[in-house]
Amino acid sequence: MSAIAPPFNPAAVLPAGWAPASLAPGSRGRRPHPWSPAWCQGRSPLFWLGANGAVLLGYLVLGWAVGRFFAAYGLFPSPIWLPAGLAAAAAMLGGWRLAPGIFLGSLVVNGSVLGSDWGLAAVVSLGNALGPLAGAALSRRFRPAPGLFTRFGGVVAFLAGLVLLHALITASTGTLALWWLGGARPEELPGLWSGWLLCDAGGTFYFTPSLAMWLGLERTPPQRGRSWLVLDGAVWLATAGLAALVFSFRLPEGLPTAQMVFLLAVPLSWIALRISLRAAYTLLTLICVIASAGTVMGYGPFQSGAVANPMQSVGLLIVLCAMNILTLIALVSERREAEAALAEANRTLEWRVAARTEELRREAETDSLTGLANRRSFFHRAEAMLRRDRAVGQPFCLLALDLDYFKAINDSAGHAAGDAVLRAAAERLVAQLRAQDLPGRIGGEEFAVALPGTDLAEGARVAERLRAVLSTVPLPPAVGRARLSASLGIASAGPQDQNLEDLLRRADAALYAAKRGGRDQAQEAV
Repeated sequence: MSAIAPPFNPAAVLPAGWAPASLAPGSRGRRPHPWSPAWCQGRSPLFWLGANGAVLLGYLVLGWAVGRFFAAYGLFPSPIWLPAGLAAAAAMLGGWRLAPGIFLGSLVVNGSVLGSDWGLAAVVSLGNALGPLAGAALSRRFRPAPGLFTRFGGVVAFLAGLVLLHALITASTGTLALWWLGGARPEELPGLWSGWLLCDAGGTFYFTPSLAMWLGLERTPPQRGRSWLVLDGAVWLATAGLAALVFSFRLPEGLPTAQMVFLLAVPLSWIALRISLRAAYTLLTLICVIASAGTVMGYGPFQSGAVANPMQSVGLLIVLCAMNILTLIALVSERREAEAALAEANRTLEWRVAARTEELRREAETDSLTGLANRRSFFHRAEAMLRRDRAVGQPFCLLALDLDYFKAINDSAGHAAGDAVLRAAAERLVAQLRAQDLPGRIGGEEFAVALPGTDLAEGARVAERLRAVLSTVPLPPAVGRARLSASLGIASAGPQDQNLEDLLRRADAALYAAKRGGRDQAQEAV
């Protein structure tokens, strides 16, 4: 059956899925971010027990590996303390809930692996737990909503909190503990403090960003949808291989290799922009491991007579490359997200313009009272139906319909009552028609119905059905009669009809013949 025009649905005017992001499915109800309190709520005690155990084990493994490795080459305290990076990531993930794992891991490493007095180890471990917690709290406080690594302000928040404040607390606590409990002389404290600060800051720089992104603690900045192409993968592998090669040999004296190795920042920037920040920082962490191991064993460009402190140069390499790719990707991400926001705003504007255009078109073609096609729209669409049916040799029928004594309804019951009768009549007409039929209101109480593919005999049956159903429309008591009646004229398209107007004139003539014949009837045109 046909239907009165439904309520306007703007989404129907555009292809599927091309709605503004604010209206698109899935734009709401995203999972809470791991940094948010909502993420921690509802986690069972067993979950946090297991997480603390994992942090303790990770801290122990990293502390043992770094301590033993650097101590074997006379370079402990380590210039880069990797457990600091794990502690920072744990503080990002669970905050104070993972403090026991950080504290116990540090306690076991300092007391058992490094052989410190247990009292001294406890104080140092307290600082090692408080430092990342305070740093994470500061970074969280100033973290931009899109994430630490997608805004330059986020990179600054990462440096201020998780790198600097973290290292300041651990270094200060550890240095005071060495003076108070370890017997360190006052003149040694500045050197101990600065070395400890660089040690923990370097460890956080070493792999906290990559660990945070791999664990989903921080979102990876948006890319342009590129996948790992052959060229991108080749650059990644070649950069890792070049770093391994450079730090595997004792290079000849006099070559500017110590300066040239900093050119590794170039392919790292390429990877950050072409692949992802996660891929670039993962590679940087690998380069850090290679550079540290090679330098400690006496290989690589920093083991030349021109470099006073080889491990300090390794630290500078880490800081330069890390700051370069973090700052670069943050600035690029801001630009990309601004471009995406502009594109989304343009799509939203296009969507709204298309929706409003469609709404105005429907309003221009629809009778506002009954929801049927108005006179202009009816003539346009019915004319197209007539031409189509004639082209394929199909019959075409047109009904002209007028409600009897309608003026008396308005005069006796008022125009509001008359409007209600018109709406009820339209609803009953539509209920009796097929989906391909076209009803329209072409005057005050005058209607027309186009019946494509319908001959005169079937048209007459439709007209009689419409007359009968209209008689069920109740009238206000003031009208003086119980039901509505209608007169109809039926015309079938023939050779004499050049266009729809000719056909409508014949249907109107049959309609007036029905009125002259006593109304409440249907007449066929001759």
